[in-house]
Amino acid sequence: MRIWHNNYTEIITLENLFQAWEEFAKGKRKKVDVGIFERELEDNIFSLHNELEEKTYSHGGYQEFYVRDPKVRHIHKACVKDRVVHHLTSKVLEEIFDPTFYPHSYSCRKGKGTHKAVQTFIGMARKASKNNTSNLFVLKCDIRKFFANVDHEVLIKLLRKRILDDNFINLLTEIITSFKSPDQNSGMPIGNLTSQLFANIYMDPLDQFVKHKLRAKYYIRYADDFVVMSDNQKYLQEILL
Repeated sequence: MRIWHNNYTEIITLENLFQAWEEFAKGKRKKVDVGIFERELEDNIFSLHNELEEKTYSHGGYQEFYVRDPKVRHIHKACVKDRVVHHLTSKVLEEIFDPTFYPHSYSCRKGKGTHKAVQTFIGMARKASKNNTSNLFVLKCDIRKFFANVDHEVLIKLLRKRILDDNFINLLTEIITSFKSPDQNSGMPIGNLTSQLFANIYMDPLDQFVKHKLRAKYYIRYADDFVVMSDNQKYLQEILL
């Protein structure tokens, strides 16, 4: 198992914060809140650096709105300062976790995405059906209200398995616990960059279970939607049991 031993102070450098800002600000500079932050950019970044260094950083609240994509989604938007921190931490998390993910997990990963997922699905379907010469059965599943039900404690335990730096864990915990579904210590805001990566970290144990314990030969996942394909209907029925 790949374990990360890096130093928190190497993550929160001014250089990394300015880089996180640039990555966040691409295509957003005309937005009012981004423009306001940029007017006092150096002061804001230096202030954020001081908060992170002194460990006084506290994640703010969220602006709520709805989008249709194509179904209606409830989005929670963090302030600019917090979103810079999301970019800062996501880059590190990606370096730690992405190389360990199941290769056919396609959501929010470099070199993956919806088009690659569809291509892989078509290729797997062809193989599972022996080039369309036998029956193909598909078990399609999703997790009901996945983002609203992500257990904070479970997610933090998964992070601790590969991250030994307590200061970095504390920063990630601050982000995770900044949002809670009503009446429970769970949930992630769909609008956070970190939520997409946290989702893959949270779901990876399922990927490993399906692939290695259930020995699914043709399994593909995109976020909380996943399919298992086989020419054996009974095998798929047994998975559900």
